[in-house]
Amino acid sequence: MLGHTLVAAGLALWLPALTAETLDRIAVTVGQEVITESQVILDLRVAAFLDRKPVDLSSAAKRQSAQRLVDQLLILREAMDSHVTLPSVEATAGLVAPYKAESDYQANLERYGISEHDLGAHLLAGLRTLTFTDLRFRPDVQVSEEDLRSYYDKLPTSAAAPNPSFEDSRDQIEKLLVEQRVLDALDKWLEMARSAAGVHYHEKAFE
Repeated sequence: MLGHTLVAAGLALWLPALTAETLDRIAVTVGQEVITESQVILDLRVAAFLDRKPVDLSSAAKRQSAQRLVDQLLILREAMDSHVTLPSVEATAGLVAPYKAESDYQANLERYGISEHDLGAHLLAGLRTLTFTDLRFRPDVQVSEEDLRSYYDKLPTSAAAPNPSFEDSRDQIEKLLVEQRVLDALDKWLEMARSAAGVHYHEKAFE
């Protein structure tokens, strides 16, 4: 019961509350948790603000956003259950600060129909995902000398622009392989977590 209470409190930082006046459609159910269509649309508005692009409310974009919100929910649950310490809401100010320094900051918030709280919650959710990924999966990733050599040997070559030597490339290759394997581990974990959580998409919200 305490775990569900903590999840609800955590989600309140990045999922907007419904008002009594708003009739909102359910987009996704994740066990007993609900992600609404308005939450999906808000996520897309903030993402468009960050990318400086028009807001894409197509069916495909909404489904992508919904999956991102599902993954964030699952990560938050797992972090709480396994006592992984994630960045707190106090980190939000620092995340928002670079955007606040822009001269057109307030105008752009209004143009995209979002608030500073929405922006901060979106950025905090992203930081928590990165932190969880690093703490949970990076310590278990190992890259052998054979792995590094194999990657190097498969690099495309050109007589006009020969590749640096293996020794000169080693650190960069190791970093790339570690990042790739960390992301692969996250993807595998999320696939299992989605299956176990009973994720259900409500198609009407994606039309």
